[in-house]
Amino acid sequence: MQASVEGIPHHVPATARTHLPTGVAGGTYRISPPLIKPSRLTSKGKGGVGKDLSDGWCLNFAVGCSHGCDFCYVDEIFKRFGRKRYGDLVLKRWGDYMLIPENLEQAIQETPWQKWKGQEVMMSSTHDPYVPVLANWTRRILESALPAGVRFCIQTRSFLATRDFDLLTEYRNQVRLQVSIATMNADFATSIERRVPPSEARLEILRRAKRAGLETGVILAPIFPPMDARPDADEDLKELIEAIARIGPDHVYGESLHPRGQNLRLVEEDLGQTVPATDGFDRRIARAFHRHLANVGMKGTWWYEH
Repeated sequence: MQASVEGIPHHVPATARTHLPTGVAGGTYRISPPLIKPSRLTSKGKGGVGKDLSDGWCLNFAVGCSHGCDFCYVDEIFKRFGRKRYGDLVLKRWGDYMLIPENLEQAIQETPWQKWKGQEVMMSSTHDPYVPVLANWTRRILESALPAGVRFCIQTRSFLATRDFDLLTEYRNQVRLQVSIATMNADFATSIERRVPPSEARLEILRRAKRAGLETGVILAPIFPPMDARPDADEDLKELIEAIARIGPDHVYGESLHPRGQNLRLVEEDLGQTVPATDGFDRRIARAFHRHLANVGMKGTWWYEH
């Protein structure tokens, strides 16, 4: 499949049409409206897996993610189920492929947004909506959905989210903005999140969102077991929690590293070390999560391995 920018309307700036990092292959596919689909990333009471990230809906509008986070759980989905639809591009290393719908503008127009009025939708669960190549599309979608009353949990690691604060604050009662942070160790973060802004930049997103009056959240994940590049998992988590405590997000979640598809192999390739067995780590670090939160007067939810 060849890289393509067909179908992106002229009102989307050229930078959004062409900006893929070096080494990331681009392509297109066709997406079926409506853009909002069912999701299990909701409470168990709503039929989900216990992650309160939506009312049972998600909005994913790309295949792949250029952040290149080794630990991501999504790659296995595309490699196992997506090759027939998306082609051999999805066989590339996670982070090195990115497909955008050639008919995305049409799908936006054909989605009956008012059908989800008052419902919280996660954007997005399989890619970051604010990687550079998608950021303008994200605004285009929000400009269509927010006036119709759709509520959003926007999940990102990208500082580009701050560009849309004018729009998000206009609809602040419909928006929850969340960031994910795995570590405060800068060298470790660079190894496991190849193209992600540093942790401090993501904390700054939260600070600005709080000042803007937005509902905010943070996912401290994935918390790695002790590794040579970051040996003290407990101390790293403590530093993370102390950093977010100075901001005061409305929601705090945590999760340890779980094996999914090829993610541990990618981590081991980049760190040059085998990920140690994590038997018992999930519950030990969960206890540390709650203890450190309590010490700063906060509460949070830990997502245990299934």
